[in-house]
Amino acid sequence: MEVFEIATPLGYSLSLTKFSANTPKSKVVLICSATGVLQGYYEKFASFLSSKNITTYTFDYAGIGASKKKNLKNFDVSLTNWATNDINSVLEYIKNKHPNSKIDCICHSIGGQILGLTPANKYINNIILVASQSGYFKFWKGFERIQMFFNWHVIFPLFTFLFGYLPSKKITGMENLPKSMAREFASWGRKKKYLFHYKKDDELYHHQIRGKITSYSTNNDHFAPKKAIDWMTKKYVNAHIIRKHLIPKEYNADNIGHFGFFKSKFRDNLWNEFLLDLET
Repeated sequence: MEVFEIATPLGYSLSLTKFSANTPKSKVVLICSATGVLQGYYEKFASFLSSKNITTYTFDYAGIGASKKKNLKNFDVSLTNWATNDINSVLEYIKNKHPNSKIDCICHSIGGQILGLTPANKYINNIILVASQSGYFKFWKGFERIQMFFNWHVIFPLFTFLFGYLPSKKITGMENLPKSMAREFASWGRKKKYLFHYKKDDELYHHQIRGKITSYSTNNDHFAPKKAIDWMTKKYVNAHIIRKHLIPKEYNADNIGHFGFFKSKFRDNLWNEFLLDLET
């Protein structure tokens, strides 16, 4: 495991971790994290991939974890920056370091949402989308819809105004978010077309993905309803899409939820299924 930093066009650096394979296959995997989730959360899974001879990279978005260089009151980036600068820079770095390898991506939640805004996604072969959804609040039902409406219309705007960033640790226990990232995220969630409401055609790169996309959802995921995942997955219009909706009992579990996919208890079933998804 090697931890290092790379420079980016916006002038800040990002923290990456490389999990090297002993006898590398001609394949490299990049893991794109969920919102406010440290790259360390994926360490056991990344180590698993490297044990299967797949060199794997994780990273922290700007303002998160080891890529947080300043107090968030004094540092600000947008959600779009996470795509066009952060993911893009990491993909360019991997392509430069592994010019003859196929690059696959495993994108968790928001990672799969913003991958389509990333020009360098043209380098990607296969993708696994894990609970990558639209955040439009009407995809939720009942009280959860009210919660999502309140998040996007009240909590995110109010708290970013009061604190100068979103104090997520006090709300959800996840990492605090830069102001512009949180505001843009909330603005997307208020619109039926989500991020596509705001982006022009020349800012969208979903069409560049022509390999295989395996998109996962599961029961009882309060962060990502199945219909919201269906909607987002279909935006990758030129990809060969395989949709999988998991029933936890079939994986010897009572629940998987939004974050369970990367827990080591799934090493002998779901993680091996991911490996099969990455083939070709």
